[in-house]
Amino acid sequence: MWIFRRGLTLALQLILLGTLAPAAAAPSTDIVLSKAAASVRVDRGVELLIEEPGENFTRTGVMRPELAGRWAIYHGKKINLPGQPKPVWVRFGVHREAGDPATQWVLGIDWPVQKSVDFHQFDPDSARWVATRSAGLSRPASDQLLKAPSLLFPLELGSAQRAIVLLRVQTDSQFVLPLTLWDEKELQASLYDHAVLMGLLFGILGVMFFYNLSLFIFTRERSFVSYSAYLLCTVLYELAVTGFGPLYLWGGNEWLKARGYELFSCGGFLVAAIFFRQFLDLKMAARYLNRSNQAIIGFWLIVTAMSLLQATPLLGVLIGAGGIFSGLAGIYTSVYLALKRNVLAQYFVVAWAAIITGTVVNVLVLFGLIEGGGWVDHAQQIGFVVEMVLLSIALAWRIKREKASKEAAQRELLELAQSVEHERDEKIRAQERTLTVQLQANEELELRVLDRTAELERAMKNVELANVELARLSVTDALTKVHNRRYFDEMLKKEHDRSARTGAPLALLLADIDYFKKINDSVGHLAGDECLKQVASALTGAVGRSTDLVARYGGEEFAIVLPATDAAQALAVAERVRKAVEDIQFIYRGRRIPISISLGVAARVAGTGQPVTDFVSEADEALYAAKGAGRNQVQLAANG
Repeated sequence: MWIFRRGLTLALQLILLGTLAPAAAAPSTDIVLSKAAASVRVDRGVELLIEEPGENFTRTGVMRPELAGRWAIYHGKKINLPGQPKPVWVRFGVHREAGDPATQWVLGIDWPVQKSVDFHQFDPDSARWVATRSAGLSRPASDQLLKAPSLLFPLELGSAQRAIVLLRVQTDSQFVLPLTLWDEKELQASLYDHAVLMGLLFGILGVMFFYNLSLFIFTRERSFVSYSAYLLCTVLYELAVTGFGPLYLWGGNEWLKARGYELFSCGGFLVAAIFFRQFLDLKMAARYLNRSNQAIIGFWLIVTAMSLLQATPLLGVLIGAGGIFSGLAGIYTSVYLALKRNVLAQYFVVAWAAIITGTVVNVLVLFGLIEGGGWVDHAQQIGFVVEMVLLSIALAWRIKREKASKEAAQRELLELAQSVEHERDEKIRAQERTLTVQLQANEELELRVLDRTAELERAMKNVELANVELARLSVTDALTKVHNRRYFDEMLKKEHDRSARTGAPLALLLADIDYFKKINDSVGHLAGDECLKQVASALTGAVGRSTDLVARYGGEEFAIVLPATDAAQALAVAERVRKAVEDIQFIYRGRRIPISISLGVAARVAGTGQPVTDFVSEADEALYAAKGAGRNQVQLAANG
């Protein structure tokens, strides 16, 4: 599923270059490599210069003072320039802290489908270039110093040393440039984890490919051929987009390296449309659904043929627009048929929901709109696996249904033949036998209906129980088991509106664990998590009424909403909460760790039309006053 990339605006800033040497110009803000950090994302102080046709700048030429006005600060989190076929120069400064242990830092680009990336490192102190390296699909694999699916460039940087990193990037696909500075040991660990996850993904998809191919050999069902082709294109696309394909499979084939990403993308859409047609039997569906599917197949045949040739901006536009239209058409068709009680379409809706969700998450992470890490970075791959598993189950269900239908037809023919034969021998006995068979069939049908009804009732009851549990989990903080921030925001808004409507006072307590960072730093994050759990338990026990709400506000902060409570009552509850936390006997690994909290209290009748954020701000200011006054105490907001 293709999604148009959101365009990010470049805010131009003039950068004055130094006078020591033409190449000594540097970005205005250095990225600091700290000994406490395992990786640093390059998301600030990055400058871009787009090279116009015919310029062909060298590393020294692009740093000339007269080009200072063309360098622009990029203000997005991750570099994304939609529809940018021209080479782009990227520049940022790096500074290594003094006392940083002798570790190797590596610049990584987590979008391996770049046509070429030329890496240059400049030492502004000695005014000389210290490193030049190249990588990318158009570069020989031997040019990259580290064998990895991502593009990696080691930095030659000593303790307390500065450097300017200069990149010349050119791509035939979407211009995305996620940059990360890695500690070498942490990079190796990350590459290992990534390889294991990708191995698991490709293993699952590979097993499913051969399994469905074998099913075609035994059943001769055409849907298994198109589905196997879809699985194969998915594997090839993932190999191309993750960089494992050019690294391990077709690295010696320059044409496939350059065209693989677009080719497998288009091929995947083509075989997906064919499989979709066979899977849902669109020839028997409404005419406009059948015609639209035929048009989509024809479109992807043409675009796939174009992808075999040289990449053009038009090809990228066609892939993006066609992907969106094909996805929307597939969703509409499957939902339409699902509403018509088509069980296969219902499977398809769920399967596509998985891959669409994974793709959306993947795009948001790639463009820096949400934080990545862990399984989130592999959301699209997980979506592919879920989609393929569900579609395989649906195909198996379809074969089972057709087999059962054939067996039922054969049984009916056999019973009919027996009935005719007996009727010819003795009509009266045949009539009696027919009546008996009919009665038995009715009884069996009634029993089946009763069994299916009971199964359906059990399934509906299980769904209701699951929905209740899901609703509870959606408003509960996973660690502390109190309510989460979203539920707090909803309930505070409701109570604030009720207070404004009825004139009853409302109190809000914001609590923050004192010196929580020291607990994490001194005894570890596991102890910090246990501390949060005990504080949450103490807060819940200290709040007496069932109408009161205890929620985790964020990090080490908690919030307590007290409906129909004035300032004096709220201060009493706050003091009781503070004392309950202070009395916690937190023993971790044989040593007692003192815990205390600071509380800010806001208590008043909500004003009509006054935003609830003002109420939160009052409690927050009181909390900061409590912390500023020495912590482990309660402060009432000025308006309380």
